Amino acid sequence: MFLVVLLVGGMLSAVSTAGATERRGHGYRSWLRGDPADVHPATTGGAMLAGGAYDRATAWRWFLEHAGYGDIVTICATCDAVYNGYIYNLHTVDSAQTLKLTKRVASSDPFVLEALAGADGIFFAGGDQSDYVRVWKDSPVEDAINDAIARGVPVGGISAGLAIQGEFLFSAEQNTITSDRALLNPFNSKVTLRRDMLRVPHLAATITDSHFSERDRQGRLLTFMARTIADGWTDDVRGIGVDAATAVLLEADGSASVVGPGAGWFFRMDAGDVVTCLDGQPLQTRAIEVVGVHRGDVFDVPTWSGTGDRHTIRAADGAVVWDA
Repeated sequence: MFLVVLLVGGMLSAVSTAGATERRGHGYRSWLRGDPADVHPATTGGAMLAGGAYDRATAWRWFLEHAGYGDIVTICATCDAVYNGYIYNLHTVDSAQTLKLTKRVASSDPFVLEALAGADGIFFAGGDQSDYVRVWKDSPVEDAINDAIARGVPVGGISAGLAIQGEFLFSAEQNTITSDRALLNPFNSKVTLRRDMLRVPHLAATITDSHFSERDRQGRLLTFMARTIADGWTDDVRGIGVDAATAVLLEADGSASVVGPGAGWFFRMDAGDVVTCLDGQPLQTRAIEVVGVHRGDVFDVPTWSGTGDRHTIRAADGAVVWDA
């Protein structure tokens, strides 16, 4: 592929004769494939919550259909343009653009904001969610994404890109934490929680987690949930854990289905379920119901009801106890 490199307005841009365009600015890099002109297809809101390990083509086809096969924007902090080709291999779209945002100055760049204003589907790649918090939380980029969600643009994300989609999020600003360590002290310095990043319908008062069963993350999700109550953010919190190679597909009406070999795990906790959530002491909770939603099951988030395997789970003496 032949590339012509141009310097335009102090900004390096590489233009491919095959139609792909690369652009670099302060704190960002963009790769665009397809038509740069904005289109206005009919879109359907919703959220793809992908657990990690690898992308599921079925989930992506759902996402692209909801985006009206229009202008798809992938946001990342450490990626390259790999998602552009992946998208076109699944279905032709008007355009696929990857925005790699690495510095906070990019979160107010007009080029970046224009791309998000014209997006018909927005996807958050994996990596480290602390990069997203550092670069664009409480910024014009965050506002532009929430404006897109409000006008019915679907969003999706995998791993770290899943972690940021609830009203509450584990920000990983002090690196990650295992369930064992979180349960032993819910105020461990690595239990870093944030709120009010994205406003995804039906994910209010919700925290999400990825790679769920494979990395035994039930205990840390219980800890995150209990902390939101102890910190006074809510008295009724919900948690959604998604297994690797699996995705929960959340429709605009709040109904959810699952694709992939694993499950989506739906937790709910209220203030009365928290027995002890104190600095330096193991988390203690009463038993709460957990629903494991697999392929073929349907779960309704607004009513928190549906089909799936039902269990009860609690935190006790620094461990997770499954009662059924």
